[in-house]
Amino acid sequence: MKQSIIIENVLKKTGNDNLINELTTKLSQSEISTLLLALSKETVNKNTPNDILSKYESNRFVKPSKLNPIKVKRAELLMLEMAEASGFSSVLLSPASPLGSCSVIAKVDQNNVISATRGLEFISDSTNMLAIYLANGIKNKTIDNTKSPVHLSATCRVTRGQMFKSNVFVPHFGLFTIVSSGKDTGSYGFEKDAIAKHMEFYTSYFGDKLGHKLKVFLNVRNGYTDKIGFIDRIHCHLREIYPHIDIIVNKEVIDNSYYQGVNFKISVNDVEIVDGGFVDWTQKLLGNKKERLLTSGAGIDLQLFTGMLD
Repeated sequence: MKQSIIIENVLKKTGNDNLINELTTKLSQSEISTLLLALSKETVNKNTPNDILSKYESNRFVKPSKLNPIKVKRAELLMLEMAEASGFSSVLLSPASPLGSCSVIAKVDQNNVISATRGLEFISDSTNMLAIYLANGIKNKTIDNTKSPVHLSATCRVTRGQMFKSNVFVPHFGLFTIVSSGKDTGSYGFEKDAIAKHMEFYTSYFGDKLGHKLKVFLNVRNGYTDKIGFIDRIHCHLREIYPHIDIIVNKEVIDNSYYQGVNFKISVNDVEIVDGGFVDWTQKLLGNKKERLLTSGAGIDLQLFTGMLD
C-alpha cells in the first residue's frame, strides 16, 4: 500500500482530513517534537519484550551488516589517514542531523531519510552535515575560507530509506566523504583547484595504494551560466594534470537540481564507486553567492563487497 493511501486512511480514522496541515502550521517545532515524544512513549508502553523481538525480525533498518567490522574500520582509517596526508582535516560527525538537512538544502525526498523525534533525522549523507558544519563555522567566524579553501573529510555509517535492488546491501552503510569550501575567485579558480585536489586523493587511494585502474566521467549540469564552457575548462585542467587517466565528458544536459555545473563519477574495475560535484548548499545556508563548495564521496562497504580491498 502506497504511503499516500495509508496517510489518507489514518486521517479518516482521526476524523480530520486536514490534521497534518493544522499540526505543522499551528505548532512550533518544539511542540511537534514534544507531541511525537508523547506518542512514542504511549506506543512503547503498550509493547512487550516479545513485541520488540518481532519488530527486530520485521524491520530492515535494524539488521546488522554481514561485513567484517574490523575490515570496515581498517578501510575507514586508511582513507582518513590518506585524506589527512592530502590536506583534508577529519571531522568526527554525530550519527544524527537536523530534520531536513538533506531535503531542505539538497532537494532530497524526505521519505528517503529516516526522520526521528526532537527535530532530528538519522544522518543519510555526511556531505550535507559537513556543509552545515562549515556554514556554521563561517557564520560564527571559527572557520575562515577567505584566504584559502578549507578541506574536510569524514567517515560515518549512513542510513537511507529507499529500497536497494540487491539483498546483499542493508539500509545502512559506510560512507567516506570529502568537501572543499572556498570563495569565488574568478575564472573558475576555486573550482579547478578543488576538483583537482579531490581527484588527487582518489587517484592516490584507488590507483597508487590499491593498484586499480580508474575511469573518470564528467557530466554537465545546470547552475553555471556557460555550462559547456565550464565543463570544458574543468576537463582541460584535469587532462593536463592527469594525462594517464581516462576522462569521459558527457555534455547531455539533464534535469538535475542537486549538482551545479558538473557532476563527476569515478569507476574502478567498472564499478561506480565515487560520486561528487559542486553544490550551492553553503550559498543557501549563508545567503552568499560567493560561497563555493565541492563535495564527493565513496562507499566503504562497496569496496569490500566488490573485492577492491583484497
